[in-house]
Amino acid sequence: MIIQVLLIGGLLLCLLYAFMQNQKSRLLSKAISIIALTGIYLVLFPEHTNGLARFVGVGRGADLVLYCWLVISLIVSMHLQLQILQLQGLITELAREMALQGARRSLDEGGTGTHLGT
Repeated sequence: MIIQVLLIGGLLLCLLYAFMQNQKSRLLSKAISIIALTGIYLVLFPEHTNGLARFVGVGRGADLVLYCWLVISLIVSMHLQLQILQLQGLITELAREMALQGARRSLDEGGTGTHLGT
């Protein structure tokens, strides 16, 4: 019983995350929601879990629930990695623009544009 509460709690957190990501990525939100809701169903009705697990070719229902959790974790990890890559690109663009503005400002002030520490 305690393990069911913990599993459902974790899956509800995934649903909350999916809801928060809805405006940023509808596909991610829907994928996490479907997998989390399926996981909750499987935790609430363990007798159906074993039958469903055998149907999809997994030995035990508990393994199927674990696989659902693994898929959610992988989706979230990939999404976070994509966000990190996007932020790195934005930082690069920002640094490039700041460097160009500094060079323009230096030229506008009558400098040579080669102020490297002087």
